[in-house]
Amino acid sequence: MSGKLSKRTEQISIDLATKNYELKSNIIRNEFNGFVQGVNNVEAILPQFQSKEEFIKQQGIVEALLLSHQAINKGWYAIVTQKDTAYKAIQKNKNTYHRDPILKYQKDWIKNELIANDTITRAGKLVSVADTLHWLVSSKYTLPGGEVLLFGLDINLKELQRYLWGVDSTGRASASVIDGHGNYVINPVEKLIGTKMQAPVMLSPITRRLKDSISTYEIVLSPILEIPVFRYYTPLNISSMKWTMILDTAALNVDEDVKDIEKYLMTMFISAALIILFLIAWAQAKWQREFMLRQRTEMKQQELSIEKQALSLVAERQQKDNALLQLNSLKQKVNPHFLFNSLSSLNALIEKSPELAKSFVVKLSRVYRYVLESYPNGLATVDDELRFVNEYFFLQKIRFGDALEPMEINISDAHLEQSIPFMGLQTLIENAVKHNMLSKAKPLKISIKSIGEHIVVTNNLQLRNDVRDSGRQGLNYLQSTYAYFGCEQFKYGEEGSLYKVYLPLLKSVG
Repeated sequence: MSGKLSKRTEQISIDLATKNYELKSNIIRNEFNGFVQGVNNVEAILPQFQSKEEFIKQQGIVEALLLSHQAINKGWYAIVTQKDTAYKAIQKNKNTYHRDPILKYQKDWIKNELIANDTITRAGKLVSVADTLHWLVSSKYTLPGGEVLLFGLDINLKELQRYLWGVDSTGRASASVIDGHGNYVINPVEKLIGTKMQAPVMLSPITRRLKDSISTYEIVLSPILEIPVFRYYTPLNISSMKWTMILDTAALNVDEDVKDIEKYLMTMFISAALIILFLIAWAQAKWQREFMLRQRTEMKQQELSIEKQALSLVAERQQKDNALLQLNSLKQKVNPHFLFNSLSSLNALIEKSPELAKSFVVKLSRVYRYVLESYPNGLATVDDELRFVNEYFFLQKIRFGDALEPMEINISDAHLEQSIPFMGLQTLIENAVKHNMLSKAKPLKISIKSIGEHIVVTNNLQLRNDVRDSGRQGLNYLQSTYAYFGCEQFKYGEEGSLYKVYLPLLKSVG
């Protein structure tokens, strides 16, 4: 009975230690994946850049995505052209970003990566700087113009360890990470980072393998706590770095207490010893089941909480990416070309028709006032959009005269208070004017009508062959906005001699 009790308590210790290891390893793995998420974010938007100039123009967005994790505050990038190589370091201070000259150790490593004749796009290296260790992570990308872009993160591992102290501070496991040479990458004892791991004092000659077949554990003497611990080893492969995660969790040892109770009972009541031991065994088994059930429930709740936090972070990043996309699209809509053309038309009107010129100025100011208004959720009512598009169409009508027929508008009263993407109608009218030929002989006809649960914008097709910058940005903006609100009914295309765009109506913005 004593042997059976010892085996059961030992198994409880192993099960508890393994559960603590699983929870802690998931937390550490998720954190390390989060540290390099900024590189993944930038890789996701790189295909939209066609040249070095486009990348530099959007470098503010790139920097925000690259340093999106709260614990990461240093990054860098280098752009290689046929003439030279431009280096730039990025420093985040709260919500502001500073561009500084590249540091020597960063520049040396970047040069080595640029001259490396291989196809590897993701690389990493540990570099000793002053009294600490830095983890450099990079990604290489070739732009369509032939320029080579290398960007990445500079992670101070001592600062990273201080951040990890605040993650799962109540956990029952101590986590370290070593590289392929056995040097500490992170360690709860900060001064050990960058030093070589010492061989542990083994308390058991057996090394056991877990169910995943790649993780093992052994019983060793903790050099910090000076008590027996279960030490788990599992691979940690992050951005080409092949590391090993080491987790120590204290063993639950109740053998000594059980033996004391046995001796006391055997001395006092030999005749009742077997009955009492039987009751202890039964109670132990019941306690084990209840205890493990509670532990499983707690572990499950913690895992669900971690998954919920991860999903919340993904949702926030998606919302942020969508907001950036909308902002970029809106900037493309009201560009200097439109202002230049409007001012040219105004100049022609001043002497020819002063009263009409005054109306022109008023409507131009209303157009820009509407563009600058705040619509934080990206939606506006159909009524607001119609008022805005009437002002905008007036300016275009002055510019093109009889080459642009009066716009036909037939919108149901029930649709006026419903919503569509902000500046959606103006985007489609601008596309129609830009992509089609306009002349007195063949005027452009545009209509806006209510059809079912859609606002339909229609124009006759008389396509131009010399349109530049046809990057479908307007349609992409509308499509991404509807996707963000979970609407899949947005469609567009040619129907006979007409081009139609169907804007689904969304619920009122309130």
